[in-house]
Amino acid sequence: MPTSSGPLVPGEPLTRRAALGGQRLWQDAARWWAKRTGSSRLHQDYVPFVVVGRSRTGSNFLRGLLGSHPQVIILGEILKNPAAIEWGTERPTAPAQAADVYRQDPVAFLETYVFSEQPLAVRALGFKLFYYHARAEPWARIWPHLQTRPGLHVIHLKRRNILRTHLSRAQAERSDRWVNASGQPEDYRPIELDYSACLRDFEQTRTWEAAADEYFDGQAMLKIYYEDLVEATQRQVDRLEMFLGLPRRTLVPQTHRQARLPLAQAIANYPELQRRFRGSPWEAFFEDEPAS
Repeated sequence: MPTSSGPLVPGEPLTRRAALGGQRLWQDAARWWAKRTGSSRLHQDYVPFVVVGRSRTGSNFLRGLLGSHPQVIILGEILKNPAAIEWGTERPTAPAQAADVYRQDPVAFLETYVFSEQPLAVRALGFKLFYYHARAEPWARIWPHLQTRPGLHVIHLKRRNILRTHLSRAQAERSDRWVNASGQPEDYRPIELDYSACLRDFEQTRTWEAAADEYFDGQAMLKIYYEDLVEATQRQVDRLEMFLGLPRRTLVPQTHRQARLPLAQAIANYPELQRRFRGSPWEAFFEDEPAS
């Protein structure tokens, strides 16, 4: 297999051979990073993984926990934005070719710049992938590639109460505050939710969840619920570490819950919604309980 190639020419069709030229540069950066961390040797014998889910289900909470393990690298929503690579973490600067590879051959990008050689201390490396990411061409090729990629581990993150997911997104959109890194309580004025929008979100989310379970049925999969992650953090951490083949460590979250009010106080038209969903498959979402 070639290990180098000439520079990319603007407008020239990208090939995997050209991508390998960028890979050599990326490996040079990785070696520099390895030396900074006290190891000059690199390997690819780590567990590759993806966190599959949707927004407002605790993916930042989960990512913060995993990221606090000294032998884990977990990137952000790298396939979210067709115009740019959203690494979501500090790492050596990728060569200029990475952006061209990302736009023209996303599978080559994934294997060249994401699941690349890492310092020996790294035991697991992954990223966040939401159901609706990478659905347009050429990024859509990522999905069948991951479905059959040898050794891939899938962490499927869900939230039992989709009403809280929907509420959380509505609050974040109104306030433009998507992450609570300080741990300080955030007070929200009650917000009115549209019945039809709730119904669409409930149905769509359950459809996404079932489809992902079926799609990745051939891969190693661990299903995690946000409610369990919050209420029994250490137990879920133990499951995650075992699933990824990691030595036991005490993991520390880097973000905090944003919603803290009971549903009846957080949703201005709660009684109306509760009445309209009574007798439906979604009725249980409206059983008022402490925020989680």
